[in-house]
Amino acid sequence: MGIRYDKDSLRANNGPTIYFTDPTSLLMLRNEIRSALEANLSVYVYRRPGDMMITFGTSESVVEGLEHPGFVIAPFLPSLPYLTIPFKPVAHASGCLTNKFPFPARSTNKEEHRAEIDAIQTALRENGGGKIIAARIIVEEGSVSVADTFFNLCQQNPNAFVFCFNTPQTGCWIGASPELLLESRRGLFQTMALAGTRPADSEGPWDEKNIEEQRMVTDFIEDMLATHNIKSETGETFTFSAGKVEHICTPISGETEEAFSSSRLSELLHSLSPTPALCGLPRELALKVISSQENGDRGCYGGFCGPYRSPQDFQFQVILRCARIEQKRFCLYAGGGITLKSSPESEWKETELKATTLLDSLRLN
Repeated sequence: MGIRYDKDSLRANNGPTIYFTDPTSLLMLRNEIRSALEANLSVYVYRRPGDMMITFGTSESVVEGLEHPGFVIAPFLPSLPYLTIPFKPVAHASGCLTNKFPFPARSTNKEEHRAEIDAIQTALRENGGGKIIAARIIVEEGSVSVADTFFNLCQQNPNAFVFCFNTPQTGCWIGASPELLLESRRGLFQTMALAGTRPADSEGPWDEKNIEEQRMVTDFIEDMLATHNIKSETGETFTFSAGKVEHICTPISGETEEAFSSSRLSELLHSLSPTPALCGLPRELALKVISSQENGDRGCYGGFCGPYRSPQDFQFQVILRCARIEQKRFCLYAGGGITLKSSPESEWKETELKATTLLDSLRLN
């Protein structure tokens, strides 16, 4: 087994363990994941985009906020606290005894999805434009092998952030996210404006609806960074491949003269998440419509997660292309950006394509 030790990953201190993607390591990691979930521990496991290493850790408790190094989980709703599975044992950690997010009772049917799009477009007309995300929930029966599904996602999505986490508050989630929310290395920030969707390997230029949708996200991110005194620069826009779909992506980098504190970073993250690509613009209108129209709680879908060592060293990815898993059932989440130019039939097909990214990797016991 290959293990890399550094200042925060000493196994003896219950820190994260680094596994390389060789057969022996993966077999040992499979057993670690299974044992930790059976013991009802808080668990995280992730693989960064393009990496050959998988990071795994457990804890008997979680803490709220960004005060301790660990794996951070942010729900969709900005009013809910961030949770951190600490890398090392923490005094006065909170025990999470109840699940805050009820498991969805059933799948979203096509008529409900169309009705949500109608309600969104009515709200947008009254607002004079904008964008709101309509999400589908797909509930299925079956016992999912979490470890095998994680490894399949790693193999089939080399450029995605593949993650799995479990806490008593959130339940167990797994996914392969193409979208970086925010990353910092020594105070240098990286993010992306990722929006617009079409089938992978499509020919020809992007249509006006998708270009407009992605431009809204780019403008929003630039405005939010400027509000927090971060000087940003945009890179060249390109087509980003993500499984069976592709998106328009604009990389954005930035820096600030002042070092961020955890409270200042928390303010920035609350400004950015949920992003327009997972919620909409204007945000308050989008949150209101989503709350009134969708047939289930989004939970962590549309929030973010990732490793956090300090306000200058972290990587947070948007939680999408994901599933929530229970013992004998699971549910998938897939959404699309609705504007006044959206077609309900096209949007339904888009969610079908997005859902297959995960469905093709799910392995049942």
